[in-house]
Amino acid sequence: MEAVFSPSQIVMAIAVIVVGLGLLYGLQRYQRCPHCGHIVRRAVTQGWWRCTSCGRQYRKGLRVR
Repeated sequence: MEAVFSPSQIVMAIAVIVVGLGLLYGLQRYQRCPHCGHIVRRAVTQGWWRCTSCGRQYRKGLRVR
């Protein structure tokens, strides 16, 4: 009886899953600054943080459209 999936297909499937989980994590934890577009941290709590690139304040919980 032969294997249904080859080892290279299994490795590719695992790589796709890992990349997908990494993107999901990144989208939940980071956002773009609404002023300059620099990638900044996002937090669950609301409040104001300063962008390290432009120095302007942005809402931590803001989801940019």
